Amino acid sequence: MINMMEIQADQEGRMASLGIERFRRNALEAREEGQATRSHSMQQVLDVMIDPTASAILKFRHEAESGRAGRRHSAVRFFTGIEADVLAFIAAKLVLDGYAQETNLTNLAIRIGSTVELEKRIAKFTEENKGYMKTVQADLSGRTDHFEHKRRVYMHLLREKGDEWESWSKREQLLTGLKLVELMSASTGLFVTDTRRQGKKTITVLEPTQRFRDWVATLDMQFEIMSPEYLPCVVPPKDWTGLTGGGYHTTAFPYPLQLVKTRAKAHKKALQNADLSRVMSSVNSIQRTPWAIETRTLEVLKALLGTGNEVAGLPPMTDDPVPTKPVDIDTNEAARNLWKRAAVQVHKRNRSLFSRRMLALKTLKIAEEYAQYPELYFPHQLDFRGRIYSVPQVLNPQGSDVAKGLLVFAEGDPIHTNEARDWFLVHGANSYGIDKVDFDERKAWVKDNLQNILQAAKDPLDCLWWAEADSPFVFLTWCFEFAEFHADPVNFKSRVPIAMDGSCNGLQHYSAMLRDPVGGKAVNLVPSDKPQDIYAEVAKVVNETLYRTAMQEHLPHAYYATKEDREEWALADTWGAFGIDRSITKRPVMVLPYGGTLSSCQKYVLEATSKKLAAGVRDPFGDALFSSCNWLGSVVWSSIGQVVVAARLAMGWLQDVTRKISAEGPIQWTTPSGFVVVQAYPQIKAERINTALLGSRFVPQFHEEVPNTIDRRRQANGIAPNFVHALDAAALTLTVILAAARGLTKFAMIHDSYGTTAAKTPALAKALRESFVNMYSGENVLEVFAREVVPEHLKQDTPAVPMVGGLDLSETLNSKYFFA
Repeated sequence: MINMMEIQADQEGRMASLGIERFRRNALEAREEGQATRSHSMQQVLDVMIDPTASAILKFRHEAESGRAGRRHSAVRFFTGIEADVLAFIAAKLVLDGYAQETNLTNLAIRIGSTVELEKRIAKFTEENKGYMKTVQADLSGRTDHFEHKRRVYMHLLREKGDEWESWSKREQLLTGLKLVELMSASTGLFVTDTRRQGKKTITVLEPTQRFRDWVATLDMQFEIMSPEYLPCVVPPKDWTGLTGGGYHTTAFPYPLQLVKTRAKAHKKALQNADLSRVMSSVNSIQRTPWAIETRTLEVLKALLGTGNEVAGLPPMTDDPVPTKPVDIDTNEAARNLWKRAAVQVHKRNRSLFSRRMLALKTLKIAEEYAQYPELYFPHQLDFRGRIYSVPQVLNPQGSDVAKGLLVFAEGDPIHTNEARDWFLVHGANSYGIDKVDFDERKAWVKDNLQNILQAAKDPLDCLWWAEADSPFVFLTWCFEFAEFHADPVNFKSRVPIAMDGSCNGLQHYSAMLRDPVGGKAVNLVPSDKPQDIYAEVAKVVNETLYRTAMQEHLPHAYYATKEDREEWALADTWGAFGIDRSITKRPVMVLPYGGTLSSCQKYVLEATSKKLAAGVRDPFGDALFSSCNWLGSVVWSSIGQVVVAARLAMGWLQDVTRKISAEGPIQWTTPSGFVVVQAYPQIKAERINTALLGSRFVPQFHEEVPNTIDRRRQANGIAPNFVHALDAAALTLTVILAAARGLTKFAMIHDSYGTTAAKTPALAKALRESFVNMYSGENVLEVFAREVVPEHLKQDTPAVPMVGGLDLSETLNSKYFFA
């Protein structure tokens, strides 16, 4: 008989080994590619090297300026106009990146010197062309981190713009680089020069000292054991009974899994004194849920990846070709700029494709390995707000569409009631993307597409209709089950998790805590015949604003309009013709309760618009796309405020309170589930080194938490998203506890998406509504928060809690689209 516990013990040992192998593989690749500072070990070495090297450079400068300069100080004139820490960063990074390869000192020094020269040249040009260079650098930062590519781009740009710069000679570059290498080596003791024969020549090389080698080996050993590759369990995970010791079963990992991922000492102390019994009960119920691989979906995934085609949300296995350069690229600026824009988009997409390929292939590999087991489980833990996350990454019930499509409950439940059947059908429509209409229309959609669904289940590789779904693999898995249900509804057992999603869940919480009837209606806190769509509601307000603005041109006062007025009217007219729908407003609204700002709103408008243009919508903006989206972003931001009133009030109040009390220390509060949150963003003693070519880095000696301090700005910025995340975590925790008490044993929980089998979905739907309403039916959570965090002597100076509205929260119990 197979001993599953022995298999689990072996697996845990392998997880630790896989983490070590992954670290070593990544470090080796980075060093072989001349980019050693990508690895954690080398990043730490780089951090430590900067300060002594910068100090040595400053001392060198001081000696030169004091009049004691000799021949050894002849390089100092090349060090002016550039900070010592930037020089130290350039030298240390280029030395470390290439240390694994035998480095000719002359070549290395010229490389360092030429980089210093170009950095100074870029800085001078930037000072004279700040606006232009800000755009260039923003564009480059979104496209590449590759040093050589950046060097080529900047060199071409500087030549094209004809900057006034007297180029350094090779000797001057060599002199600069040699002096920096000398100062770095002497101040750190990590590198020495040596001479050796190379054919008939004698060359000088830079070599790491034994101290360096020993240090790197020690760092590698420390880092490689800190990142095990956590995978699913084949037996139920250990229950959590304390802050450590849950999840995995053996001591294969040098550091035991923590219930709460937090490094803050104040938080750890608070958790030790808290009653986390309800939180642990919820986590244990979730991680006790037995799962299995849906092998039919796995076979389809494997086959489609094998074709290499872009289908069902899977990336193609080959990169897109870069557009051919126009023949007149050197003389035709317009053609050159068009080609550049097109090439940039291709490079950006290819980088994304690579990441997506790796994720899909890794998901496939793990699923193939675990398909042999009848049951698998996912240990869970919490973040510092109390949100519950799967510990295994890549393949887990909270993962990508592919991951969720591959996972079903190990045991199903029959569908013997109309309610269970309805939820089963609604889930199919939802996963295809038919989720903005009422339930009857969703069920009708399934009926209308019966033959497509059955054909997709019968031959998914020939009938790729399913691949057009919003969540293709989740939908395909449902198609397989629906075909079985259609053939034999009496004996069929459904294993698919039926997901019920909140309607912009953060706003649901804010609307509930302030009893906001307007916001509450917009996010389905009250019953309605059809689901409310807050994103579409905001889009409607935006369109009305655009229409009113554009019409100003036709009114009598237009005669007196300024140039700025007419530009605004033209923009409103252009956007009105372009068409504003929910896709433009969705992300700005979605992120609002989690700290959304005008800037982020403008960014998401640009992303959504770019996506539409890439899909073939006519482009009326041309080179003015960025500024046009910034303008529309401001309109969207204002429109959100007209629909989402209470949320902004609550967020503003939280920030005001936090600013008032930040001087008192960390903010600690208890959520309705009993979880204790500690928000303590300390002041950071930091100095960022910025370079155009090599990116940015914090100097470690100046990037450290200052003991017993609080950063008021970070505290204020963080409180609104952290507060609402803590509440959605509490709502989930309380829902699981109530549902488990009523006999539910299968949970697929993702923050604002709750799932179980179709048969148990009515019970879970009832439990989540009751838990939510109960959570907000007692004391006002903002008043409880204020009482807990505001000290007595500051209460008079603290703003009052915002007034609550007239929303009858008990109506949420009967709102079928609250979570749907």
